[in-house]
Amino acid sequence: MAVPPKKQAKNIPVAKSGGIFPFPYKTKCIILCCTCFLFYANTLFNRYALDDTLTIAHNAYVQMGFSGIPKILTNDSYASYYNYIGKASSKQLSGGRFRPLSEIVFAIEQQLFGDSDIQPYFRHFINIITFMAGVIAIFYFLEKFLLKKVPWGSDIAFIATFLFIIHPLHTEVVANIKSLDELLSMLFIMLTFIYSLTYLQSRKTNHLVWGSVYFFLALLSKEYAVTLVFFIPLLFYLLGEKKPESALAAAIPYYGVFIIYLLMRSNAVGLFGTVPPATNVYTNPYFFATPAQKIATEWFVLGNYLKLLLLPYPLASDYSYYQIPYHSFSDITVLLSLAIYIGIFAWVIILLRKKNILSFAVFFFLLNIFMVSNFLLDIGATMGERLAFHSSLGLVIILSYYLFTAVSKMPLKTKKNVVIGIMSVIGVVCLGETVTRNAQWRDDTSLFIHDAGVSSNSFLVNNNASCAYITLSQDKALTTDQVNIYLDSARKYALKALSIYPKFDMEYRNLGDTYYLQGMLDSAARCWEMVKKLNPNYPDIKQNFMMLCQAYFSKGLDVGHKGNPRQGIILLKKALAYDSANSDIWYNIGGAYFTEQLYDSARYAWLRALQYKPGNADAKRGLASLIPIKKDN
Repeated sequence: MAVPPKKQAKNIPVAKSGGIFPFPYKTKCIILCCTCFLFYANTLFNRYALDDTLTIAHNAYVQMGFSGIPKILTNDSYASYYNYIGKASSKQLSGGRFRPLSEIVFAIEQQLFGDSDIQPYFRHFINIITFMAGVIAIFYFLEKFLLKKVPWGSDIAFIATFLFIIHPLHTEVVANIKSLDELLSMLFIMLTFIYSLTYLQSRKTNHLVWGSVYFFLALLSKEYAVTLVFFIPLLFYLLGEKKPESALAAAIPYYGVFIIYLLMRSNAVGLFGTVPPATNVYTNPYFFATPAQKIATEWFVLGNYLKLLLLPYPLASDYSYYQIPYHSFSDITVLLSLAIYIGIFAWVIILLRKKNILSFAVFFFLLNIFMVSNFLLDIGATMGERLAFHSSLGLVIILSYYLFTAVSKMPLKTKKNVVIGIMSVIGVVCLGETVTRNAQWRDDTSLFIHDAGVSSNSFLVNNNASCAYITLSQDKALTTDQVNIYLDSARKYALKALSIYPKFDMEYRNLGDTYYLQGMLDSAARCWEMVKKLNPNYPDIKQNFMMLCQAYFSKGLDVGHKGNPRQGIILLKKALAYDSANSDIWYNIGGAYFTEQLYDSARYAWLRALQYKPGNADAKRGLASLIPIKKDN
């Protein structure tokens, strides 16, 4: 990463530095970096959780290392995963997903470290370092550019960046390796702002080149960067003392970069990312909603984002169907959210007409939150805490600005005590919540079990909790009673998931696994048959049926040896349903028939055994034993 130039343009006056934090710029950067590490150091002990497996272990292109990079650059980001789970189309989400930069980083890491035990920890370390880099870029942009003309601008920049770091809503972004795409997006968006404004001041070609490169990398990180088509000329208008038409003209080189990106995206996912219509709530949480309910619920969700940004508790990794019920425009919460956002939009227009710097922060909040609102594009989810990462920056700038406005008339010493006191209280509270939440992201098991108590009405969270309890039950050190307790919990959550949405293949897979482990083979068979019905290409389902076959086989032999050959025959025939060409099963069926003196059935079974395994000596001996019986008859 190139180092931003220190020289500032003469036509942007430097506001006097605030006296609350009279530290040199580098000292402030060190403080901010140390804060980042303090808040997220315990993520270094985490492994993979939630979508990490999807984007890394089940991403064939990432697993290829360097050789997979060309495929990453020319395919939908989820193409490999959808192929893995047996979906007919690799494009399951509206608009497609083209976020190759984080995948390229994962592929490089895979090439360097393979599947070594240190790999998850190293990847968490990369997330922390990228977060730090983004934070320093944010602080540089705010102090050296956006807030430079604002009284107390340096202090506002420092407080805003500090609030951004400590916001507990960001735990999902930093603690979830997959969310490297969010971190890279923020970093390169900030660097684009820095270098585009530096070029506007210096007119040096290298600054234009770096600004264009960072814009391109921001676009390859995540779709948020498309908002820069608006934000770059807006900054030129607000900070570059340009008229609107001149600001647009100055942004033309960046539009050229945007066109290159669109061509790459079109090649990978199609220009508009055409996908088959959604047939389930997994990819479209509004599948059962009327058009009016969908829009009303989307407005409710926007209000919920505001609530979590201002009061980030409790936190959850998922808000899938039916955690957020469908709403209507008769709901007061929907109307309140709509009124608030209309008010914010009217406010930002007034600020823009006054060429107020704060208009940038308000627009940064609004545009980024609307990018994930489902209004412009169905994002495949109702909401997600990681999706508020970018918009939170606009909010903390606004809050910091008005904090200093509120204390502006106080004496310096009082002002300093009030601001530091408020920040200390908020910091301690946020530290406790963030560190605790980081620990919950340790792995799938800890995350899913905790979040089942928060998103208790989400079909996906309940399904994930079921999977977590199945994993816990596999510990060899557990007693039989402990195993049964875990399996009972797994069954409870799987059944609850099915009660919320009964057409999800993974729910039946988990319920079937639970029944299988509890020895309830018929119930397991029915569940796994439903998996096959819902998704004939479900990964490993054939292996499950082979396990079921072996279980029926073993149980049939055991029952037969205990003196109940008729029940043994029933169980062995169930085994045959999953492996009809298994010579050993046919031989044992013949033996059970022989015991029951059903000699014709025994002969048929042994002949079938020899059909599938001509060298089966046991079957040959069985047929030979029938010869004297035939003569006697």
